[in-house]
Amino acid sequence: ARFVDALGDDDVARLKRGCRGFDDGAHHGDVRGDDEAMAMFTLCVDAINFCFWPDHDDGVEEGLEYEHLTRGWRNAHAGDWTVLTCERLQTMSGPDLRAILNWPRPLPDEETRARLIREVGDGLAKSFGGSCAEFVRAANGSAVRLVELLLKHFPGFRDEVHANGDDVFFYKRAQIFVGDLWGGFRGQGLGSFHDIEALTMFADYRVPVTLREQGILHYDDALLTKIVNKEEIPANSAEEVEIRACTVMAVEAIRESFAKKHGERVSSIVIDWYLWERGEGKRKTSVEPHHRTRTTFY
Repeated sequence: ARFVDALGDDDVARLKRGCRGFDDGAHHGDVRGDDEAMAMFTLCVDAINFCFWPDHDDGVEEGLEYEHLTRGWRNAHAGDWTVLTCERLQTMSGPDLRAILNWPRPLPDEETRARLIREVGDGLAKSFGGSCAEFVRAANGSAVRLVELLLKHFPGFRDEVHANGDDVFFYKRAQIFVGDLWGGFRGQGLGSFHDIEALTMFADYRVPVTLREQGILHYDDALLTKIVNKEEIPANSAEEVEIRACTVMAVEAIRESFAKKHGERVSSIVIDWYLWERGEGKRKTSVEPHHRTRTTFY
C-alpha cells in the first residue's frame, strides 16, 4: 500500500492508460512491414529473450542486452525481409543468428538460442502454414488461449517446475510475447486481447531488485549473501522458485492496492513494465545486484 500511495499523478495516469502508457519502444520493439512481419519479429525476439547476465559477468566491454535483439532483428529485416520467414528460421544456426544480430562474438548459449528459433520455424510451418499472424489469430483474441497455444506448439516456452510438492507455472516468455503483441500493436488488431488482465507479471531478474529497494520483497540472510556475492542460484531450486513466486505475488498485491485506492484495476503487465523501468534506470546504482540463475526461461 505504501508503494501505491507514493505514486505520483503522472505515474497513476500512465498505469491507467495501459499499453498506450508504455509505447516508447523500451518494452516492445517493432519492425516496418505488415502484421505478419511484426508478429514474427515479436515471436523471434521473445524466443531468445533470456539470460543476458553471463555476458556481462565475463567482463566484456559491452554485454548482450534485450535491445540488441530487437535492433538486430529489425535491422536485418530492413535489409532482407526473408530473415523473418519460416524457411530461414527452420535452418537457423548459431553463426546465422549471430550475423542477424550483428553481434561480434558468439552469443551466450548461442546454439540453444538458434535451436529455439528453429523450433519457432518448425512449429509455425507444421501447424499454421508458416504464418505467425495466423498463429495469433487462432487464439481468437484471448491472451490466455495464446499462451496455451505457445506452450502446445513451442516447447521452449514451457516455463514450469515441480517444487515442494506443487507444480508451479511461470510462463515468463510466453506471457511476455502476448504482452509485447498487446503493446506493439497498441491493443489493436493482433494485439487486441479481451482477457489481457488474466496474465501475471514476467518473473525475471530486474523486478525483484526494484521490489527489494521499495521494501516490498525481503530475503533471509543466507539468500541475500549469495546474491550480493553473485553466487549462482540453481534453476528450479527452492530459492530461485521462491524469488520468482514472491515477485509474482508482490505485483498482484500492488495491483489490488492500486484498485482499492484508485477504483480501477490495471494489468499486472503494466505494473511489471513500470517496475522494470525503475530498475533499469538504477541498474548501475542499485544497492545490491540481481540474483544469478542460468536458465532459458528468463
